[in-house]
Amino acid sequence: MTEIYAGGGLESMKKNLIVIAAGTILTAAVAVPTLAGDVIVYGAVQAELVSIDHQLAVSEDEVDLVDNARGRVGIKASEDLGNGWKGLARYEFEADTTDNTAGTDSSLNASLTARESMVGLKGRTVQIEVGNLRSAYKYTGGTRYDPFVATTLEARGNGGMSDPSDSRFGHRGFHKEAVGIKGGGGPVKARLTYGPSENDGSYTLSLKYNQGGVEAFVAIVDSGDLVSGGDKVNYSATKLGGAFKAGGHKVVLQYEMTDEGAKEPTYTFLGYNLRAGRNTFVIEFAMLDSDGGGRDTDMLVVGAIHKFSKTTRVFGGFRSSDADNNEQEDVITVGLRKDF
Repeated sequence: MTEIYAGGGLESMKKNLIVIAAGTILTAAVAVPTLAGDVIVYGAVQAELVSIDHQLAVSEDEVDLVDNARGRVGIKASEDLGNGWKGLARYEFEADTTDNTAGTDSSLNASLTARESMVGLKGRTVQIEVGNLRSAYKYTGGTRYDPFVATTLEARGNGGMSDPSDSRFGHRGFHKEAVGIKGGGGPVKARLTYGPSENDGSYTLSLKYNQGGVEAFVAIVDSGDLVSGGDKVNYSATKLGGAFKAGGHKVVLQYEMTDEGAKEPTYTFLGYNLRAGRNTFVIEFAMLDSDGGGRDTDMLVVGAIHKFSKTTRVFGGFRSSDADNNEQEDVITVGLRKDF
């Protein structure tokens, strides 16, 4: 301390304190990744130029630039705990690429919309999660079978896959306040997400077999006696499906039986993907039988995806959703997506 004062009084002392403080901050910054394990920031940005021709009593044409719920940003962390176990954590949010309005507060200031948030443990054959979780129903078959998910060509909500009003139990949302477990041995995997705080216990469950290019699965969802928006929700669904891959060819099939109380719609989804180099060509057919509680709908999608790299792609195509009340929606789109 004597040397600090002797070298120039108060100014010298200030300079030395600044150097010491800067060194301490840099040392802490270097140490944080080591203490926290691996921390990764990731996300996706997407924009589509889409033309929509909606025909009912009056034909309406619209051209728009949209994101369609693909834009997102997240952070995930993992830490090696030893003995084959890892600690896990994740926060993920939706962020609209084209107008920055994904989730707004009352003052219309743009903000982020929560998607997944979880803390968990991962072992060699099992993973346990707690939080706002990816549901076993949504991510078995479902959105993983549609290469155009989160675009205007997607099947969900357009006649190809269920999309109930309480989206946490369908193909769009996440299972809130849930405990999840997934694991299995060899080609058989099981997954369960359970909401113990719901009135009667909501859950989603799946069982999948995957080996040698052949996949088969069954998945179930039950909302329990859930009160949502002041109304009692009783929603359940079961789906069966599978996929077959050989070379660049892939065929997927999914059949859903849903129970919404007053009606029991069913959905049939069939897709064919041909991969040729960096290009994937897609044809999809789907049928919605509304069980008299809505509009029966046939869906056709034809499109292609070109990957410039693993994280950058351009895509485009045509979708027609034709309902039995002479309502028809025709979509032509071209889009660009970048993952990071």
